[in-house]
Amino acid sequence: GGFAFVYEAQDLGSGREYALKRLLSNEEERSRAIIQEVCFLKKLSGHPNIVQFCSAASIGKEESDTGQAEFLLLTELCRGQLVEFLKKSETKGPLSCDTVLKIFYQTCRAVQHMHRQKPPIIHRDLKVENLLLSNQGTIKLCDFGSATTVSHAPDYSWSAQRRALVEEEVTRNTTPMYRTPEIVDLYSNFPISEKQDIWALGCILYLLCFGQHPFEDGAKLRIVNGKYSIPADDTRYSVFHGLIRATLKVNPEERLSITELVNQLQEIAAARSVNPKSPITELLEQNGGYGNAAPGSAGPGLAVAEYEQSYGGLLDILRGGPGRLLTNLKDTSSKVIQSVANYAKGDLDISYITSRIAVMSFPAEGVESAIKNNIEDVRLFLDSKHPGHYAVYNLSSRTYRPAKFHNRVSECGWAARRAPSLRSLYSICRDMHWWLRQDHKNVCVLHCTDGRAASAVAVCSFLCFCRLFSTAEAAVYMFSMKRCPPGIWPSHKRYIEYMCDMVAEEPITPHSKPILVRAIVMTPVPLFNKQRSGCRPFCEVYVGDERVATTSQEYDRMRDFRIEDGKAVIPLGTAVQGDVLI
Repeated sequence: GGFAFVYEAQDLGSGREYALKRLLSNEEERSRAIIQEVCFLKKLSGHPNIVQFCSAASIGKEESDTGQAEFLLLTELCRGQLVEFLKKSETKGPLSCDTVLKIFYQTCRAVQHMHRQKPPIIHRDLKVENLLLSNQGTIKLCDFGSATTVSHAPDYSWSAQRRALVEEEVTRNTTPMYRTPEIVDLYSNFPISEKQDIWALGCILYLLCFGQHPFEDGAKLRIVNGKYSIPADDTRYSVFHGLIRATLKVNPEERLSITELVNQLQEIAAARSVNPKSPITELLEQNGGYGNAAPGSAGPGLAVAEYEQSYGGLLDILRGGPGRLLTNLKDTSSKVIQSVANYAKGDLDISYITSRIAVMSFPAEGVESAIKNNIEDVRLFLDSKHPGHYAVYNLSSRTYRPAKFHNRVSECGWAARRAPSLRSLYSICRDMHWWLRQDHKNVCVLHCTDGRAASAVAVCSFLCFCRLFSTAEAAVYMFSMKRCPPGIWPSHKRYIEYMCDMVAEEPITPHSKPILVRAIVMTPVPLFNKQRSGCRPFCEVYVGDERVATTSQEYDRMRDFRIEDGKAVIPLGTAVQGDVLI
């Protein structure tokens, strides 16, 4: 691929073959995007028309011989690439109407599964090149590297700068000839949402019917005005003409939803007595087998991927320290943590990071419980799965009645958008460790408001506390794989690193000596004002929860730093000691 190497890997024990995608990253933003791709695929996996996720692993750039962070993604192997079948079919005449129906219906089913997620997952790069044909002859959607859950609603209040930033990001994740009018012209102020996938589906349907793309040249003017033409003499695919027009509407709000599209396809299939979910065997037979021959060798240095039938393990390709090996997760020092990690079934937002550590969002009551975990549902789930053997750690600033969880609730919260104090973080880890040692059936259930940043800090610190990982990056990656990217701040990561240092073989403990903060220097000058030419920064210093210094004053009295200054310097001259926040 354009951003990855894809190999064929084989389990020598079973002879089973897999696709192994190797991605390299030399910057943090790229690494986050790769982790998001893995998380999306893991979340969507299991649908019959989406390529099956098997496992994943990573190593940092300091451990890689390429000098870049390295990620491995193991999926099922689909040797049949749809675009190859289409090219071969050109010599044998157009596809039958029933074949087009099955290909398009199965593609739409995959997209429907994405759009049904909360929030909806938008593929953003739907095209025939990303459609595979499985060994059984069904369509498999792949490549979620451009997928997102972010929608945009531009209006007249948007600045040119904001439009340019959105346009740059969207352009980077889409293919020119599949771009929608609202993307090509952000000044149209049409919403950019999951309806962009509907437009791409219209392009795919047109291509399946007529053998060419409706906007082959990717001309912006034609796309913005929706200028394409259905052959006037076509009668073979007349049943699809209405769907093409309904999906290629310039205004995204006028396009069909994915559910409406699937329903109409089901009606067409019923009228034609076709099972649209059935394997597309006629396409395989027409082409005499698979579209792509498997290479005899995947290339030098390819390790054999070991794979667990349950799909629960991670790649055992990378051997070495705890940051490398994410399978068979165990706390070898205290036997506190077991290896199996499962995602809770049902509608509850709860994830098992290991078999004895779970993370969930805030257990709500009243109206709020309609969109969050209902505290009664959580209690019933925990009482049935871990009766008498669970302890809850509330990391948010909100409270509820501890009796809901049999008075086994520890209030450990800290202020939002802040890192915890090192003392409280260490106390949480020590208490969790004590609880898990009491009984091998005991589990810890942690939550903050959304089960992300604060929960990740506590869980990752605990994994390092148990010497499961020696780096914050490895622990955070584990959390990302088992739940979601936590969106932690640099200060959060720093406190996880403190925990790693404190329990290392040669421990490094933070000192408590008084220090003098002379000044804060930012290089280059942050471009935070509307003109993107500089900023007027101020600084606040906290020791614990007490603010000991601030340079904030009336806006006009604060110094205006410009980009030509090279750096912004804020004099402080403040003595601090202990847990310090700047």
